[in-house]
Amino acid sequence: MAAGQPRPGRGPARRGPAAVRHPPGAHAVLVHHAPGAAPTLVKRLAIAALLTAVLLGVLAVALDLSAQAAAESTAQAARRLSLPGVVLAFAFYALSYVGRGLRLSFLLPGHTPLLPLVSISARHNLFNLILPLRSGEASLPLMLRAELSRPLAEGAAALLVARVLDLLAVAAWLLTGLLLTGGEADALLGGRAALILGALLLAVTSLRPGARWMTARLSGQTSRLGAFALRCAEHLAGQPRGRLAAATLASLVTWGLTYGACYTLLHDMSGSGHPVPEALAGIDFSMSLVGSTVLHLTGILPINTLAGIGPWEAGWTAGYVLVGLDRSAALASAVVSHAAILGFVSVLGGLGWLLRGGRRGADDGPPCGDENDTLTDAGPSSTSAGRGPPPVESSSPPG
Repeated sequence: MAAGQPRPGRGPARRGPAAVRHPPGAHAVLVHHAPGAAPTLVKRLAIAALLTAVLLGVLAVALDLSAQAAAESTAQAARRLSLPGVVLAFAFYALSYVGRGLRLSFLLPGHTPLLPLVSISARHNLFNLILPLRSGEASLPLMLRAELSRPLAEGAAALLVARVLDLLAVAAWLLTGLLLTGGEADALLGGRAALILGALLLAVTSLRPGARWMTARLSGQTSRLGAFALRCAEHLAGQPRGRLAAATLASLVTWGLTYGACYTLLHDMSGSGHPVPEALAGIDFSMSLVGSTVLHLTGILPINTLAGIGPWEAGWTAGYVLVGLDRSAALASAVVSHAAILGFVSVLGGLGWLLRGGRRGADDGPPCGDENDTLTDAGPSSTSAGRGPPPVESSSPPG
């Protein structure tokens, strides 16, 4: 029998599974383990390292502090930390992840179990912290698709709404802190914060009408990007008002717990016997709401460095100097709190990784494999009943 001919009495050779395409970038290495994306990750990490060095240098010059004085102040603050205080701060931070998962369940159509969403939220936050320039944001829709069979457009729409709600919650807590602290300067800042809060509330209430307008404008789009934007707008337009309100409340609770974790660490560093702990003892919770807000705002900007080193310290220091803390104590508490939060995020992200699930369908959720759901796939990712096996992917470009 000639080589390559099928043996008589047998059907055609079984085709292998369709080749899986992974999105490029750093998140492909972490989420899909794509080795070809490693050079991209190295480049982004190099940029992040450069930004980190520049920001730390600028911060040191701006504060006019010697390295020895900064190290001594940081050591004073770190020695005050106690195990019960750190555990309590960790508990607050862990509960905030439950809030993130709950908010995500409100933003996704249908019903999705809470535990997988908490796991995904923990890993998403870890990717956001360690990947530069906010590239970790892309991991959320990718993990929702890989593990919960959620379309990419649905995950992207949920991420967009979540970020708007984050800004709204941070502005609300800032306004609360300004109202509680009082003072002429706080009254001026409070007026501006109220304007910002009002603008964000208007943005949230305009999400659904704006999405409907975008749906009408994008109708009939044939390009991949246009069609993807259309599906995102359709998901936003179909968001029930009650679920959006519940997601807003979950955001407020989530950020309240995050502020609570930051204040618990700050309070645990305070005390007597040394200048830095004594200075920290004068900061109450309302002042902490104002001081921590600058930090949280720097975390939203697309300038993320390695593990957030630089922007965290700059935001925390600027915020607490604003409420009257001296520069040395502000910088020392920033370094210590950042180290603690890095530990929290790493532990929770690792737990999220251990609890991650394989591909599973969400209850009442849309099926995975919509050929119109991705910017990178040219066809369905899975076969439906009656369609037969997927074709073998060709290495030549499509005609």
